[in-house]
Amino acid sequence: MSLADSLERAATDLQGLADRIRPANGDPHRLLEELDGEQARQVLAWMLAEAPADAEELVEAWSEVDAGARVLLSTPESGLAKPGRKLLRRAHHRLRSRGLAVPEAPAPARVASPRASVVQDDLQQAHVSVPDPRGARMAYLVESHPAGGARLFECRFDLERGILDFKVYNAGRSRVRGFLRSLTAGVAQRLFPVDRDALRALLRRASLAQASDRPLPTAFVEWRGRLFDESVASHPVPGALARESLGPAGDRAAALEEVGKSVRDGRIGPWPPASSWLVETEQRAREAVAGLEGAARGEAIDRWLEEASRDLAARSEADLLARHLEELAWVRWQSDAEEAARALLAAADALREDVDAVGAIARARVEELFSPLLAELRVVEVSASGADAPDDGR
Repeated sequence: MSLADSLERAATDLQGLADRIRPANGDPHRLLEELDGEQARQVLAWMLAEAPADAEELVEAWSEVDAGARVLLSTPESGLAKPGRKLLRRAHHRLRSRGLAVPEAPAPARVASPRASVVQDDLQQAHVSVPDPRGARMAYLVESHPAGGARLFECRFDLERGILDFKVYNAGRSRVRGFLRSLTAGVAQRLFPVDRDALRALLRRASLAQASDRPLPTAFVEWRGRLFDESVASHPVPGALARESLGPAGDRAAALEEVGKSVRDGRIGPWPPASSWLVETEQRAREAVAGLEGAARGEAIDRWLEEASRDLAARSEADLLARHLEELAWVRWQSDAEEAARALLAAADALREDVDAVGAIARARVEELFSPLLAELRVVEVSASGADAPDDGR
């Protein structure tokens, strides 16, 4: 079904509101103009309960304007089934991250925002992706184009390497919305709406880490003065917003252990260092076990692991690793995994204050980075020891 079809069903069920729902013809912004605050909450509650799949489009549209945000924030989660409750909770998280709070009084009886302001708010969007294993992310900023349509800024960035790529596109509003919706929909969501100034602050911080041998992209330099200037320097980045909202981080030791396990399992990180280090470290591993068998080979592998972990820890910047975890905490928070987010924040605190924590994470990173090599070396080790030798039948 579509949003328009579901709203027609709502008009049938909510007969007292039919003459307000139907004139909107399925347009969520026009629907908001037709309804007063209480009526909008009734329609929203019906959609969340009866058509949560189509309610996502309605929630997204209403969250883009102040009047719709007030309706969303004043609608309680209680009494909703899981799909609708999860959708509303995520909307609440996003709106609160923009500095909006649950209103103390119901929304005004009548929404009368001009259509022009709806379009303006609709285009002021910001999205950021889940980090890849190296920590690189995609960011999208949208704004109104003076000549009509929308301007889309696409940036690939990394907290360590800086701004990797920056492009500017001009397109129609519906096309831009459709593109972003395609990346934010589905179970395996990879792109999340984010506070616009928080994303600008994050990109500015990344640009300040730009390596001297990698010039900033020309398009980024052209737009830096307007989008990433000093005005956002003090604005909290997404990870800081998660910390402000979630409160105390929790037990650091348990969190550090869980993060190490997640790194070994390939769920986060492992933030590989320079390729030259990986090549040299693998070569040292092969040299360390050359000509050895059985227990001696196993001991050589263990010694190499210890040495590689110490070397990687010495090359690692604790604050950078902590910021990686804080940004991952923001992603978990946006996904309603608040306990996982708090664990990441606790591990980030441990990294900043305990050198042993950096070593523990370095060991997990080495084991994940070289997992194929370790499997290869240990197969030879087991084979040489005869522990799993097949029965030849004699």
